Amino acid sequence: MHALARDAATRAGFRVCAIEVVRPKGLLEFVAIYGDMTSAEERLGTASRLADMQAAFADGEPFGHFIWIPDESFSDSTRELIDGVVVVPDIPTTGNPDDWHPMDMLVAQIADERGDLRALLYLDVPTDLRRPDKDRLLEISDELSMTLRSVVTAIEREEFADHMRVIRATRRLARSNPARHDVHHLLREARGTLLGALSVDELEIHIFLDEDVETPDSLGLQMAPDVRQALDAAAARAWADQRVLIIEPSQIWGDPVLEAAHADWFARALDEAGFEAVVVAPVGVEDEVLGMLMAARRTGSRRWTDGEGVAALELGHDLGRAIANAHATQRERRLLEELRELEEARHRFLRELTHEINNPMTVIAANAEFLATGEHLDERDQRRAQAILRGTERLGDLLEGLAMLSRVSDPQHPPTMKRIDLMPIVDQTLGSMTAVAEKAGITLHLVGDPGPATVHADLREVASAISNLVDNAVKYSNAGDEIWLGVERGADGSVTFTCRDEGIGISDADQANLFAPLFRSTNEDALQRPGTGLGLGIVREIMQRHGGTVEVESRLGRGTTLRLRFPAPPQEEFGPPSPRTSSTQTGTRWVAGP
Repeated sequence: MHALARDAATRAGFRVCAIEVVRPKGLLEFVAIYGDMTSAEERLGTASRLADMQAAFADGEPFGHFIWIPDESFSDSTRELIDGVVVVPDIPTTGNPDDWHPMDMLVAQIADERGDLRALLYLDVPTDLRRPDKDRLLEISDELSMTLRSVVTAIEREEFADHMRVIRATRRLARSNPARHDVHHLLREARGTLLGALSVDELEIHIFLDEDVETPDSLGLQMAPDVRQALDAAAARAWADQRVLIIEPSQIWGDPVLEAAHADWFARALDEAGFEAVVVAPVGVEDEVLGMLMAARRTGSRRWTDGEGVAALELGHDLGRAIANAHATQRERRLLEELRELEEARHRFLRELTHEINNPMTVIAANAEFLATGEHLDERDQRRAQAILRGTERLGDLLEGLAMLSRVSDPQHPPTMKRIDLMPIVDQTLGSMTAVAEKAGITLHLVGDPGPATVHADLREVASAISNLVDNAVKYSNAGDEIWLGVERGADGSVTFTCRDEGIGISDADQANLFAPLFRSTNEDALQRPGTGLGLGIVREIMQRHGGTVEVESRLGRGTTLRLRFPAPPQEEFGPPSPRTSSTQTGTRWVAGP
């Protein structure tokens, strides 16, 4: 602006040039003063009332873009208004009517393409200290026409830069943690950010169909329900057409439907509220309109420019994306909270169920055992007592499995992790399963390197997972079948336990649901063998808690291979691995490979 002021003064033959920009609320601000003025720096940035200067212009005579107001033309009332407002040069008064008087004023009213006043440009102290005649005044207007347009361009560039800062600030706000997670916080912070940045007096952000977000009537227009519905519909049309609405007392720009129905109502409402205009920018994302941003300027402020409308529309896009993201995050948080509550309820139910059933089951089992061993019962009643015992054993296994599943799937009770050797667990499992395998005519093999295999795990849970796999392999194998167990150590420090059998196998359809709790195979042969359907579900929960995986390969009638993959232990030391106590089990053959 200073360069433009210097250019205008030089081209017109004046020593002083000042530029005032029209600001909101009917104010003028000095943004540039060129020339040898002792008070120039003090006046920069100061504000005065536009209405006072317009009253002074009424005392002058127009010449092209300029108004010429010689000292003698000022009325007494005008002198009072502009006293202390205008910059008066320090030059002598000669008394010659052709000489320039310190109170002489030559000012250009600079308007934009819409005709809105954007700035004032003052010329003062001609180099020859003579008042210009009418011809010279018209020449000055022609000579400076390009400079005056440049002033408007500079103002609009400044406004555009301000709007871009507002947009960037809005995007930063949308990316902040509180705003991303809470629509209320987002709207509250957005209103505070945009109110000053858009240079408006009032601002309201209205969201459609959101019962959780209460929209205050910040503008104070007190819209009736039918007017609010009509404005909502107009905002939806504006979003579809990607435009803004400008509501002024004289006309509603951008929506003929709204104007035809409610122009009179808005004219009265704006007049009562003292608003010069209300701009409605639709807020949405993709094809969905979510609400609208309503910004109002009071009477005496400048009109909205096209550039401001584009910026407001861009803000509608940014706010729409931020609101949609915040809504999605809120919904996700609510769903997660509901899932946590359901999970906690499930754990409580399983704990209560196993506890409440376990006591009567103990009583039933004890009495059934007493009856089964009693000599007073005949053979038929003893068979019945034995059936009760078998039933209580199966229910006991089910309760034990449910308790284990509840424990290993409860995130509130994480596993007790430490550095352990997997091989002793495999040895102990072989020992405990040997008798069962021999009775069924099944042979167990341990293959591969029997050396230490260190993992970071919960000893009890890992032992349960391995025991479940071996138990299933024995249960679903036939006499004469063989089962191979092995531990592999990866180059990256990972460890894999493998259990391969020659049993009845699993169909592709059953493999899809294999790890679901209480799932039983659709294979008739498998259904005839005892089981709760909880074992593999427990194994999967355990491996997930340990950051590992469980994998299955199987063909119906051709056997099954299950693998437990443990990630490499962390680099930190957790103490030495548990000591390994290994012994060869009766009925178990140690071989180098399958």
